[in-house]
Amino acid sequence: MTTSATNNSPQGGPGEPEEGVSGNNNSFPAGSPELADSLEPQTRVCRKCSVQSLTVGGYCPSCGTPYVARRRFANVNKRLVAIATAVLIIVVAGIAISLNVQHTNQVNAENAAAASAAEAEDKRQAEATRASQAAAAAKQAADATKRAQRKLIVTSLEDSILKDAESRVGKGVLEGPITRASCTPIGGGSSDDLTAITGTFQCIAVNKTEADGSSSGYRFSATVNWNDASYSWHLGS
Repeated sequence: MTTSATNNSPQGGPGEPEEGVSGNNNSFPAGSPELADSLEPQTRVCRKCSVQSLTVGGYCPSCGTPYVARRRFANVNKRLVAIATAVLIIVVAGIAISLNVQHTNQVNAENAAAASAAEAEDKRQAEATRASQAAAAAKQAADATKRAQRKLIVTSLEDSILKDAESRVGKGVLEGPITRASCTPIGGGSSDDLTAITGTFQCIAVNKTEADGSSSGYRFSATVNWNDASYSWHLGS
């Protein structure tokens, strides 16, 4: 480290005042190099070249660098820029977060609406399916009831023909004994065909049964009206 003693001024002759600075020491701001010229010599170390000097000057006699850095306003400006940048980053981040929250809320609302609509549609379809199944079951039950009623009508017809044949035997018109009567649908209109309004039947009043199980007797023809549960018959085909 180099040590020197000098009374120096930057870039000018000894003792010459810096441009724009009054020669009166009392007019210099506190801490300025010019103010140091009027003080007692002090040992100073240059912040740039590290030369140690005994001097009353405000500048390094080796490299001319001021001992006191005049960068306060620059530092203040940098701090202001840094603060403004930080504020801008916070504002932008806040806007981004707000937009993201709004987008998320909108997406969640749309998803919730879609889920609600899908749930409502599933519920509607389930109710429609249940209603359809109930209607089908009710129709099946009603059809079964109608078929049972028609079978009862046919049974009643067979009983009526049996009684008529027995009556005719009693009158000597037919030969007995009459053991039973049965009716078979012909030309459609059976008891199972619920679309038919009427039915035509061929009936037999049995008075003889063979050993092989076959039977013979007197034939009757009958017509049934399914709607009003009425029927009529006569002897013969």
